[in-house]
Amino acid sequence: MGELLRLVLVIAAIWFLVYRPRRSGPHGQVSRNSSRSQSCPSVPMLRCARCGVYVPQDEAVTDQGRNFCSREHAALGQRQ
Repeated sequence: MGELLRLVLVIAAIWFLVYRPRRSGPHGQVSRNSSRSQSCPSVPMLRCARCGVYVPQDEAVTDQGRNFCSREHAALGQRQ
């Protein structure tokens, strides 16, 4: 009975090593070539001069060379 259990464990270990998911890179990290990272291009982030919140560059409001997260903060930033 003990030999049968040992045989089943050896077969399970071999199956796990051969058919395990190959998505993780070295040290168990997800590889950078995953489909999610390829479908989402990175967008530069800009810091609001008024509150410090980071917003995507295409959503930022630029006024007099300073970046803001909204038109309201751009208007408030002019008063400083």
